[in-house]
Amino acid sequence: MNDNLLLSNISDYSVQFINELKYQVRINPKKHALQTAKEVEGVFIQVLLKSMRSSLLKDNLLDNNQSRLYTDIYDQQLSQEISKKGIGLTDIILKQIEK
Repeated sequence: MNDNLLLSNISDYSVQFINELKYQVRINPKKHALQTAKEVEGVFIQVLLKSMRSSLLKDNLLDNNQSRLYTDIYDQQLSQEISKKGIGLTDIILKQIEK
């Protein structure tokens, strides 16, 4: 399996965010389930975009720390916009939470 696709390779912030979502669902599943499912889908989309971006060749003049920072910010905003409409994972995640 590709190491870039493992959940353990996402940033510490994302891991803390996911743990906070798990805690909220355990406290009050009915209240937080839909919002949590949407946010998990957003994190998944962000990890997906980051993995896709890392597969690109890095041998160009624009590959530096500043461009990587702006690309990460852009990918984060893009993932938020995509997750507003959704890609169909919210319903699947919601079913898993409700079990």
